[in-house]
This record gives sequence, C-alpha cells and structure tokens, in this order.
Amino acid sequence: MKCGVCKETKAQSFCIACVQDRVRQHDWLKSIVSSVAPVNKTSEWDSGSIQKLYEYQSRRLQLRRQRVAALRAQISRREEQIAVATQLRDELKDRARLQDLQPTESTEEKQQLVTKRRRKCQRAETALRSDRLILAKVLCSVVGLRLVETDVFAGMDERARLFGLPWPGKDYWTKYPADYINACVGHCIHVFSVLSHYFHLNLPFHIFKRGSCLLIRPNWRQVEEGEATLSIEDNQPRFIVGLAMLFYDIAFMCHRQGVRVPVEQVTDAVENMRLAVLALDEPENEAVVRLPFTLDIYAVVQEVMRMYNLETETALQQIHDVLRQLHLCDDTVDTIDFDDDENWAI
Repeated sequence: MKCGVCKETKAQSFCIACVQDRVRQHDWLKSIVSSVAPVNKTSEWDSGSIQKLYEYQSRRLQLRRQRVAALRAQISRREEQIAVATQLRDELKDRARLQDLQPTESTEEKQQLVTKRRRKCQRAETALRSDRLILAKVLCSVVGLRLVETDVFAGMDERARLFGLPWPGKDYWTKYPADYINACVGHCIHVFSVLSHYFHLNLPFHIFKRGSCLLIRPNWRQVEEGEATLSIEDNQPRFIVGLAMLFYDIAFMCHRQGVRVPVEQVTDAVENMRLAVLALDEPENEAVVRLPFTLDIYAVVQEVMRMYNLETETALQQIHDVLRQLHLCDDTVDTIDFDDDENWAI
C-alpha cells in the first residue's frame, strides 16, 4: 500500500492512490487491457447507416400515426352509436311512462288491433275456403261424384259413384271380384289425394306408389320392415290394415273440415269425401275443427275385418303381426288371447 493509513485501518474501501498502486502490481491486468481493440466508431456509424435508420424510424412513426387516426375514427363512430342508442332508450322510456299513465287507452288500442287482425284472418280463411270449394266441385264433376242428391236418385237407392263405379257397401266387399275392389280403391285414392292437396293437410298416413303397387305407411315415422298394401291380391292381412289406414285418413280430412264421421260410417269413403266437400260451404264448422280427433285406428281395423267376416284366430293373429310391424300395435297385445267376443285392439 502506498498509503499507510489504508494499510493500518484495513478499511472496506481504499483511496485512489492505494488502488492505482495495487493495479500496477498486477501485470496480467495490463495484458488484458492492451488486448482489447479500440472501437472504431467512425466505421460502424457512417452516414448511410444513419440515413437508413432514420427512414425506418420514420416509417414506423407514420404507421403508428395512421393506426392512432383509425382508432380515433372508430371511437368517434362508437360514441355516435352510443348517443343514438341513449336517445332511443330515453324515447322508449318516455313512451312506456305515457302508457303507464294511460292504461285504458292502451288496452283499447291493443284490443282494436287484435280484432282487426282477426277479421283480416277470417276474410282470408273465407276466401281460401271458397277457392277450395270451387276446385273441389270441379273435381267432383270430373270424377262423377254427385254432391247434391235429388229425390229421383234417392228413390232409386243409387250408391255413390266414382268414374261410374258404385262404391261397394259393407255387405258387398266379399261378393265383388278383386279387380273391381282394386278399381274402386284406386279411384278413391286418386280423388282423395287431389282433395287432400287442395285442403293442404298433413295426414296421419302417407300413400305412395312403388312400381304398379299402391302402398301406405304411418306418416310420423319411417317404417323399415314394410308397409301396408292397397291391392287385395297381394296380401289380404296387409290389405285389411292398409284399407283401414286409408279410411282413417279420409275421416281425418272430414274432421279438419268440421264433419264428424262415426266409426260405423268410416268404411263409406265416397260419402265421407262428399260430406267434406259440402262442409267447405259451412263456415260454422270451424268450431268443430278445434275439437280433438278421437277416432281409434284399431276400431277402424275392426270395421274392415267385419266387412270381410274375419273372426278366426288365425286372421286376428296375422293382422296383429302386420300392425306390430307397422308400429301401430302396443307390445302388451302379445299377452291377449284372441277370443271371438274380446276387444283385442288397444
């Protein structure tokens, strides 16, 4: 130590003279300091580099200014939207306050508006029923379905006809040949399909054609295993069920027009279609339309079975199998004994 004070006191810090003396004593520090090359500041920061750096920073500054201007414009638009929404909210509050002050006038205005719309809907419904009636009458005149029976025909006990063929009664289905029954059913399906299209109905059962065969299936689900047929020569149990589904659709169409078809009259399909057409000219039937449709499909199947005198256990079992394949039969029917005097349909 050059300074005697620093050597004797052993302080944490030393004076400048003592530090310089200690640095001179270590030659290796001198070699390290001499090995470090001096920085040539002139070669690193020439005029071209400074110009490029200036241009780069200028572009960044310009982009930032553009973003700031866009954000300010967006904030201005949002402030205008908020002002408009606030003004609209205040107006709605004022209107609500006025309506609270005048509840009687507001209720009357609402009632008048509802009445006006109801009358408009009634006029549209009346016009629609009138147009449907015109189309249905033209269709009936084409297919030979007589809507109004005169006393002369009533005395002759003339049955309803489609395309010149009389519709068979309950006691005549087993007496006519299969070709005649198929022709009558085919004519009935054609007329019924056009009427249901005029009436714009969503029927419970869907009628469709596959090749030359007319088939029917439930409209609320896709049946995978098969459908019921509407041709008697194919399969009699499936024809019985298919015919019952067709009669059920016709009864549903009558219900939608305000005509109630009892289960005893459900097999008279042509007469039921005639009543549905005549009901279009009676607006008072609208109250009946709002009632639920309570006809049971199994009761219709039993009526069709009575037409063919099918009361044997084998026939009941076959028809039950068809109903089960079409998902129209509950599983609990499997436990029922098929007696002649028992109501097996659920």
